[in-house]
Amino acid sequence: MDYGLLSRYRSQLMGAAMVWVMLFHAPDLAPQGSLPDLIRAAGFGGVDIFILLSAMGLALSLERRDQDYAAFLARRGERLLPAYFVVMVPYTLWLILTKGATWSSLFWNASLLYYWVRPSGAFNWYVAGAMTLYAITPFCFRRLRASRHREGLTAAACVAALALCQLFTHEGYWHVTDLFFRVPVFFLGLLMGLYVGEGRRLSRRDYAFWAAALVVGTAYLYVSLTAIWEPWPVHFPECHLFLFTTVPMCLVLAFCLERLPLGGLSQLLELIGKNSLEIYLLNVSLFVPFQALPQGCPVPAPVYYLGSILLNIALGCLLHRLVEEGKAAWRERRKTAAAR
Repeated sequence: MDYGLLSRYRSQLMGAAMVWVMLFHAPDLAPQGSLPDLIRAAGFGGVDIFILLSAMGLALSLERRDQDYAAFLARRGERLLPAYFVVMVPYTLWLILTKGATWSSLFWNASLLYYWVRPSGAFNWYVAGAMTLYAITPFCFRRLRASRHREGLTAAACVAALALCQLFTHEGYWHVTDLFFRVPVFFLGLLMGLYVGEGRRLSRRDYAFWAAALVVGTAYLYVSLTAIWEPWPVHFPECHLFLFTTVPMCLVLAFCLERLPLGGLSQLLELIGKNSLEIYLLNVSLFVPFQALPQGCPVPAPVYYLGSILLNIALGCLLHRLVEEGKAAWRERRKTAAAR
């Protein structure tokens, strides 16, 4: 088995991550405290999978060819921002007209500065956070690729990011932790990109390392759930669990996708993965605010939420198609104008 599994099944892994996130946002899907509910409640880890695989994809892109920094960011923006604006503008207007958000929210959300200034109508953090990570990717990747001790450098970057998270949590800057909790996984993704690009196979040492990471992750989860933060000088947020578990979890899932007869399921996950950005944007702006089970609803909660998830997927796929068609038409108009 080789690390290329992560690249070959990247879309399916992102699809599984998106489903996990949608389940996380469906609070009454399973009886509280049951095993399915505990798995659902950990669904914020789906974002860590997104960050890992996105960083890996960026590393592979930079490994294949050197890219001008502005062009690199422009390509990333072309993928994220059209769908973001299509969803963000009406959502922000709804907040302004019905929830008392200020008109300046449109500026903050459009400039992606909303994550840092936190206006009353701030959009979900992911797009601004992703563009922040994209902005530092070329520098971080080139430094990592040039290093003779890249695993050590990755470990040092992870430790530095964890220390920064401690500073933010102790000082009360909780609004930035959605991004900074994922920075260690981002560096792991860059390392995975190097491994995939080199065709590195998983040796016995690799298997032992990732198995040990799962054990450490289990121990960390226990500490996170049982430790009382106040007397401790160190905080143990649950999100750091996925620093230890995201890579082995993705490797196991990719192995299953390759070896098991999951044809229909694999195709569905691939579809969701390729449309995951639009599905996510609609999930956090439309379905999360409005999908709470109506009081007195005769439909059982699992059926109601699963129906919402299926509708979310369908609308996300439709939005993706419309945005891609719009981008293609815009590029064609530019070509026509340039030819005149």
